[in-house]
Amino acid sequence: MTHPIPLTRRQAAALLGGALLAPACQLAHAQTRYPSKPVKLVVTYATGGANDLTARIYASLLGGRLQQPFIVENRPGGSGVSGTVGVARGEADGYTLLLGAGGTMTINPALFPHLAYDPLKDFACIGLAAQAPLVVLVPPSLPVNSIQELIAYAKSRKQGLSYASPGAGTPLHLAAEMFMHQAGLSALHVPYRGSAPALTDLMAGRVDVMFDVQGSSLQFVRSGRLRALAVTSLQRSTHLPEVPTLHESGLKDFDVISWFGLFAPIQTPSAVVQQLSEALQAVAKTPEAAAKLAPLGMTPVSGTPQALRTLVQKEQAKWRSIIAQAQITVE
Repeated sequence: MTHPIPLTRRQAAALLGGALLAPACQLAHAQTRYPSKPVKLVVTYATGGANDLTARIYASLLGGRLQQPFIVENRPGGSGVSGTVGVARGEADGYTLLLGAGGTMTINPALFPHLAYDPLKDFACIGLAAQAPLVVLVPPSLPVNSIQELIAYAKSRKQGLSYASPGAGTPLHLAAEMFMHQAGLSALHVPYRGSAPALTDLMAGRVDVMFDVQGSSLQFVRSGRLRALAVTSLQRSTHLPEVPTLHESGLKDFDVISWFGLFAPIQTPSAVVQQLSEALQAVAKTPEAAAKLAPLGMTPVSGTPQALRTLVQKEQAKWRSIIAQAQITVE
C-alpha cells in the first residue's frame, strides 16, 4: 500500500494558486476575444442608397460569422467627409469600422486640398467588399446604338454633347470627364442634385448621355426607357452580358468601377484587422452574398488588405490626373 507524499506548506500554496489562476486566465482570454461586443459599421451617406444597402448586407453576413451584431450607423453629409473623419479619430479597437467608397477614399483627396483625413495614413485597409461597373446610357430618342456612333454623332454637332451627373466631383461626373477626354470630345456638363432627377431628364431626352451605377439604371435599361451603350469595366457585366465594354468599343484600357471596402482606424491591432479580413473574404465567397448584392447591380469581391490598399493608391493617382485635366473644383 502506497501512502501520499505529504506536501510542504509552500507546495500546497503553489498548487492552490495555480487552481485559482486557471479560471482567471480563462476569464481574461474571454474578455480579450474579438469581437466580444457589437461592432459599429459607419456609412457616410443616408439610408436607402447603395452604400447603405451594401453595408447592411455585409453587417448581417459578418455578424453571423463572428457571432456578434454588426450595427450600421449612417453619418451623412459633406461628401462623406464628416463621417470618415469621425471614424479616423475614433477608438482604434476594432469596434468602429468604415464602409469606404471610391469617392471618399480616392476622389476626395484630389478634390479637397485641405481634406481632414488621409485614406492611407489614417486607415488600415481590411478588404474590398463589392464592386460594379458604371453604365453609359442614352435615351432611345438619341440616334446612336454604339459608342463609336455616339462619338461620331457628337463630332457632327456644333454644340457637342450634354451629359448629366448627380453633382460636380462625383464618381459619375469624373467617369464622364475621363470618357470625353479619351474620346476627344467637348461636352456640356449638366449637374443635378442626385441621380433620380438626372435619370428623369435623360429619359425625357433633355440631356444626351449619362454615366450611372448599375443598381439604379438596370430597371430602365431592361424596360427600354434607356439604352445601354457600354459598361466601364474591363470585363463585361454579369448583369448586362450583352453590353460591350468601353475597352471593346475602342477606348483602350478604360477601367472605372464603383466599389466599397472595409476600413478601420490606423492604430487598430493588426490581429483584429487580419481576423476581420479573413471573415470578410469568407462571407464574400458565399452564394448568399452574391444573391443579396445582385439587386443592387453589385458583385461581391474577396481580396486582401494589401489588394485594397493597392487599389486605393492606383485610383487616387488616376482621379487626381482627371481632375487636374478637367480643372474641376468644388471649393
